[in-house]
This record gives sequence, C-alpha cells and structure tokens, in this order.
Amino acid sequence: MFKSGDIVKILIPNVVNAGYDYRLSAPADLGTFVRVSVMNRPYVGVVYGIGDSGLPPEKIKETLEVFSERISVADLQWIQKMSSWTLMTPGAVLRLIVNVPDAFSSPRVEQLYNYVVESKVRMTDARQAVADAFASNYNEAMSVSDIQNIAHVSGAVVRGMIQRGILIPSDVRVREMDFAKYQYRDMGTVQLNEEQAAAATEIGKAISDGGFSVFLLDGITGSGKTQVYFDSAWRAYSQGQSVLLMMPEIALTAQFMSRYEKRFGAPPVVWHSNLTAARRREIWRGVLRGDIRMVVGTRSALFLPWQNLGLIVVDEEHDGSYKQEDMGNYHARDMAVLRAKISGFPIVLASATPSAETLQNVADGKYKRLRLTSRFGGATLPTIETIDMRENRPEQYVLPGDAEETQPRTGYLSPVLCDAIHNTLSAGQQVMLFINRRGFAPIVQCKKCGWVAQCPDCSVGMTYHKQLGKLLCHMCGRMEKIPEKCPVCGDIVSYRGAGLEKIQEEVCVKFPSARTALVSSDTMMSRQALERLVGRMESGEIDIVIGTQILAKGHHFPNLTLVGVVDADMGLFGTDFRAAEHTFQQLFQVAGRAGRGEIPGRVLMQTYQPDHPVLQAICEGDRDNFMASDMAARRAAKMPPYGQLIAVIVEANKENVLRRFCSELSAAAPMANGVKIMGPIAAQVYQVRNWYRMRFLVAGDAKAMLQPLVARWMDKVKIPANVRVKIDVNPQNFM
Repeated sequence: MFKSGDIVKILIPNVVNAGYDYRLSAPADLGTFVRVSVMNRPYVGVVYGIGDSGLPPEKIKETLEVFSERISVADLQWIQKMSSWTLMTPGAVLRLIVNVPDAFSSPRVEQLYNYVVESKVRMTDARQAVADAFASNYNEAMSVSDIQNIAHVSGAVVRGMIQRGILIPSDVRVREMDFAKYQYRDMGTVQLNEEQAAAATEIGKAISDGGFSVFLLDGITGSGKTQVYFDSAWRAYSQGQSVLLMMPEIALTAQFMSRYEKRFGAPPVVWHSNLTAARRREIWRGVLRGDIRMVVGTRSALFLPWQNLGLIVVDEEHDGSYKQEDMGNYHARDMAVLRAKISGFPIVLASATPSAETLQNVADGKYKRLRLTSRFGGATLPTIETIDMRENRPEQYVLPGDAEETQPRTGYLSPVLCDAIHNTLSAGQQVMLFINRRGFAPIVQCKKCGWVAQCPDCSVGMTYHKQLGKLLCHMCGRMEKIPEKCPVCGDIVSYRGAGLEKIQEEVCVKFPSARTALVSSDTMMSRQALERLVGRMESGEIDIVIGTQILAKGHHFPNLTLVGVVDADMGLFGTDFRAAEHTFQQLFQVAGRAGRGEIPGRVLMQTYQPDHPVLQAICEGDRDNFMASDMAARRAAKMPPYGQLIAVIVEANKENVLRRFCSELSAAAPMANGVKIMGPIAAQVYQVRNWYRMRFLVAGDAKAMLQPLVARWMDKVKIPANVRVKIDVNPQNFM
C-alpha cells in the first residue's frame, strides 16, 4: 500500500509511454485506478510501481483523483509480459483495457430516442441498418451519436427518421444496467453423452483443483463442444469465479444466445463492437466491480477489467479473427493463454480444426487434448466428394429476356453439382453453395488493350458489384461508377471471374423456381440481418443459400443436406505458408454445415486439383495425417510452430520517404546467430489508402530471442512523423 504523498509510477493508456511519476493525493495499491493530467489532457491510468524518474519533487504533479477500484498485480504482470512479447508499449496494452473513456465519470445527460416500427414508411437500407442497431442493443433508447456509430449512417438519415416519427424522443439520461437480470443457475436442460461427460469431468477437476492448465476440446463439427464448455463455465461460475466465453463475432448468433439462455436461465452479457457507449460503460464497470461474472464476447472481451477470473474458453480457437492488426498486433488466443498462466487458472481451446500451433503444444505435452468423435444427438457426418472439373465442364447459360446478350455466358456449376441440387430441391431439402469471393466479378478488363479497373488509392483491382451497380475496392471501400467504355481505347469492357452474385445469376437461370439468398459482408450489414437470414432458413423460406465464409461456422440448419463448394482450389496456392492449413479449416467447417439434422448430408467440392492433399484429407476425414504432413514441411522450412517470424511493416505517404527510411532501417539491422533479417521488399499490396508499404521479415528458430533483438533495432533509428512502423509477432497476414 502506498501512502498519500508517495511518488509512484502511473501507467497511462496511450501508445508512447511506459509510465510517468506522480505524487499520490490519497493512499493506493498497485493496480489502483487514478485520474491524472498529461499535457493538460486528462487520463485514467493505474498505479504501476515505485516512482523512479529522478525529477525534483517540486516538479512532480499530483494525481487528480484516486479511485477505490483496481486491477490485480497479476494483471499488471500480464500487461508487462504482453508488452514484451508483442513489442507494444505497456501503455498501448493498457489502452486495450481502459477503452471506455467515461468509465469513471457520471452517466452523460443527453437526448435519447426509441425506434418505432412504422409500416407506412419505406425501409431503405440505411433505415434498416438503424433498426438493426436498435435490435442489437436490446431495443433500448439510444443517442444520435450512438445510432450513427453503430448503424454506420449519416446524420441526415437519423434526422429524417426523427422528422418522420420513426425515432421518437425518450429519456434524457442513460439508464443503469439491471445486473440482477444476469444472475445464472443450472437449468439441467442438457444430458451430456459419454464423451462429453468425460471431457467435462476432466475440465471440472482442473477448475476445482485450481492452477494453470490448457485443454484442447477437439471435436468434429456438430459434436456438442458448446455444451461441454457450458458445463465447465457453470462449474467455475458456481464457485464464485468469473468466466469469459470468447468467440469470433461471426459466431455470436441468435442460435447460440438461445442455447445459452436455456442452459443458464438468463440471457448472456454480450461484449462486441456494436454496443452503445452507455452499454459499454455499464458492462465495463459491472465487470470491474464484480457485478458481472460471465461474459460472452469477441477478442476485446479479454481486456475487460476482470475480477477473480477463473476460466477462459476460446471457441473456434483457430479462427483468424482472433488476430488483431489495428490497435497493436496481438493474437487474442495466445494472450488469453498468457493471462491464464500468470493468474493460475484453466483455459479451454475449442475447435473442430485446431491450429498447427495448438496441435504442436499438444504434441509437446503443454496442452491436454479432449476428443469428441461423434455428432451429438445421433446425426451422422456428411459424405464428402470432389468433382473433377477437367471432366465435368460447366454448361453455358443465357439470361432470359436479355436483348443485348449475343453469346451464352460461361457457367461455373458442373452438371454433377446441378443434378445434386435438383435432386435435393425435389426432396424438399436445402442447399448451400459456398464461394469465398464477394461481388459479381473480381476483374473488370478491356479485352482489346488490356486495361484493368484498379483502385486509385490502393494497388488492387476493383470488383464489380452488380447489386450496387458500382465498382468497389475491397481494401479501402472506395466506390466508383462502372465505365461505359474502356477509358484507354474506348472498347467494351468485360467482367471476368466469378463472385457469389454471378453464381446466384446462374442458379436463378438453371433453377428458376428456387428461392435464393446471398450471404456476405455486403448483404449482411449487421448481426440482425444475419439472424433474419437464419430465421428464413429455419422456416424453409430459402431453398438455396449462396455465401462466403460468414456461413462457414456457428449455424445449424437441420434441413440443409447439400453443400456445394464452387471453387475448392481458391486458397490452395497462396504464397502464405499457412495456405493449406487455412484452406483445410475453411472447407472442413463449410462441409460441417451439411446433414446436422436427421437426414444425412452430402458435400461436393468442384476442383481442378482432385488429388491435392488438402482435398483428399477432407474427403477421407483424415485431418490428423494431413496436419502431420503439413507440419513436417514446416519443420523442414523452420516455419512456425518450429520457428519464429516477426514482420516489420513500414508505411509512408510518399514513396521517396518510405525508401529513404527503409534504407536507414536496413543499415541499422543487427546481426545475430541463427537469425535472418530479410528485406526490405514491397508489400504484396504495396499501396493502401494512399500509403505506400514495405516489409522486413525477421526469422529465427523456436528458441531464438527475436523480440529483444527487434526492440534494440528499433531503438537505433528515429522514426519520422510521416512514417508508421508496425511490428507483427508471428504474422498471420503477409499482404
């Protein structure tokens, strides 16, 4: 305990500091939250240690306020360890925790509005986005700023809805959250099978015994992993501990919420990106004070100010969305394991397709694997087959009533897949077609002179989106009009390649009576839009759903019996050494959507490479041998998990500035045994939003101490104001 008047180090939540000295205005412990001023700007920081600046006492400022709330010493250690591993500053890590600006202020007084359903008003896409924003926040009243931020609409849209009476004034003060609503009990609604019960017992013993341990809950799709970790969550919660159930945002579905409420008798407290400022404040404060002890959330929920955290579950632990690449680069799964290790409690990693890193930790004896090998409720695994596109050429088709159509369009669905679709629809069952490419056509090109539509702000081509009637850059979001003629030679432009909109066009011609729906980030602008799609699938209003990876996991459609993968080759030949692993995971998860009810499922994958090891492994259900082969290749190349990589990405708004600084950085590069520093080379996507990018790659073996080496390297150079340097430990993205 520090006394009033003691000089202590206060860690501030910004990216440039490792702590500043202040004189305490009241007694405080390590981890106590305090309010201070830095260059006349207020911050809420934490007491981080003993002051050591050496400044004269009269020059040291006093804290403005000392709060009663605090985080634990273990959490301070976690901040420091995470900083050392990711090479983020401790202040940048704290910023992930203290991410609610008004958490220690009184609720703001502001005008709130309620949404009123008005049947006579035409629901444009923008108005529907506002309606979805209210639905995602339990239809509670919201301020104008919250409506705009969550719905991603302009102030004009909101003002128009107010004028038309769709939004009506409500309270003028933020309402406090009713924590009593989120008290849980064991409803006894699920009877675990033998495998599930064995896994739950093993995890439960670790929770009772205490101490750090990591479990891999390795279960095939539909095996009931969720009910196992629900059981574990209840065991920890009933012992007075806090529980975090962490999952990709895409998996936070109404189906999951319903299962949660049936299991625990109350809805979950959900932490995600589309909460109002008031809701974020109340959840953050509720967790800090111990009023909320169980949260379902995305990766940022890991950084809530947990009290007595006793269990973390990382569902779909292999999912790429756990890797953060904006506010600092970290992998939430790895940082969750680190947090559990420092605080001394169990963590469960759940997946049907575990990552290579996790499987290696199992092989090394660091993690314990618990296997679920059969589908819950007696459902059977689907049969999985390839369609050799070299022998099954797609049939061409002609759009009905298209006067300008002079030649049939190239098809993308083989006769074998079309026959399977026909038979499935005739049986009254549903079909999913998977193609992980948005829009209508990824290439807009002039066949005469070769001109290609490219984004002027990014070094990527623009995709034609037929429903929007625009060209769209998938990197920066820029939209442009479709050129009537080639801007270079004046000839007609053509649309090459296929996105899901083009597949829908072909489906509508070949199966004109089928009811179709598109599912991608373009059509599902909110979780509520996805829930409406799920509801339509469950009620049988959709015959064929055509979608991207949004459909790959988290959904249970009992009447979906056929999954067709339009282009199984799409991810097989990427430059990333993880390409095979990621393709296997994605296609295996997609295949797992078929046959989850009483009727057996079938999966057909169209490919020009039917003998490729990834596709053969999926067909044979032989994940373990495939991963063993893939990891043997990585071991030979000393790639993770048998080696380490750190990417140093340099960005500048002028090419000459970028190249000059990269030359300085290259000249300062250190030498070390067993370490290679490669680059600089132009990034695969060289220009993004008018910033130019180059990359260095630092490689070493599994025991190399790369972080200290990179930290010393960065200390040797002064980074100009118009240059950004990002450090990515064990990068997942090589773009």
